[in-house]
Amino acid sequence: MKKTLIALALTLSATTLTAGQLVEAIVVRVGDRIVTRTQYAARLRDGYREIESSTQNAQEAAARKEALRKSLLEDIVGELLLKDRADRIGITVTEQEVKDAVTRLKQQYNISNDEQFNESLKQSGLTRPEMENRLRDSLISSKVFARELRSRQELPDRELRERYDREKERYRLPERAHLREIVVLKPESATMAGVASQRATDIATRVRTAGTDFSKVAGEVSESGTKSVGGDLGEIARGELLPDLDKAVFAAQPGAIIGPIETRSGWHILKVEQRLPSEVPAFESIKDKLRKDVGEEAFQRDLEAYLSNLRKDAFIQINEQNLPTV
Repeated sequence: MKKTLIALALTLSATTLTAGQLVEAIVVRVGDRIVTRTQYAARLRDGYREIESSTQNAQEAAARKEALRKSLLEDIVGELLLKDRADRIGITVTEQEVKDAVTRLKQQYNISNDEQFNESLKQSGLTRPEMENRLRDSLISSKVFARELRSRQELPDRELRERYDREKERYRLPERAHLREIVVLKPESATMAGVASQRATDIATRVRTAGTDFSKVAGEVSESGTKSVGGDLGEIARGELLPDLDKAVFAAQPGAIIGPIETRSGWHILKVEQRLPSEVPAFESIKDKLRKDVGEEAFQRDLEAYLSNLRKDAFIQINEQNLPTV
């Protein structure tokens, strides 16, 4: 299932007004840019909605929401500082650059036309102009970073190897299973539930018959989005599935066919193609990730120092009494 566009990496995306456009209480002012109570609340709701859509565990979702609530004010101040700096050094983004960025997003998320793109925006609660404004903000920030943050040379393999030896447990993979699935969805009509349940049972009997190709059957009858790839779910870590499915999968041996197991959405038949133990991957297999992590950590350190310097010369006003209670 495609992620909605709200989940894109548009981390620098606060919609702002100038003081002359003020129509309600100000939460944050940096220079002549402001964020109002309504804008702040919308930003918080967007963040909560994204957390809810991407986190199944209620406790984890609550923790992420609390972290967002605590960090959002400072995040917005940082964004406004960057926009103010872009104004001061004359950095702008052309309409063509925004159009090119939209094209890259479509390609990244396998969206082939404007209708699909607009539907994804609708699911995210965004209009086309709002998305383009967010892209514009992100592009401006990237230009500021490229111009003003120091470049970093990549660590040589020797230093990456030393880091791997020190921190390899950080990269330990959980226990996993390579799965295929066949799903029979629950019908809208409760009277047809028995028919759908029997259909799932018949399919499970069919795929357990010697010589039957599970992937071929999945491609013929499954009602899941994985139908086009023969039901292939790829590697699933312990704890990622619904509890009943997870328990059954990680108690099964490779080659086992499980189900049908009923869930709120339908009946699931799973084939355990392979079981993989928890393990630390070899250095060569994660070398690129190590290098990326090092670069991101260095970037965050540089960004924090850069924003700290910008703060020294900026007019910043935070009105905590105007914070919405969302």
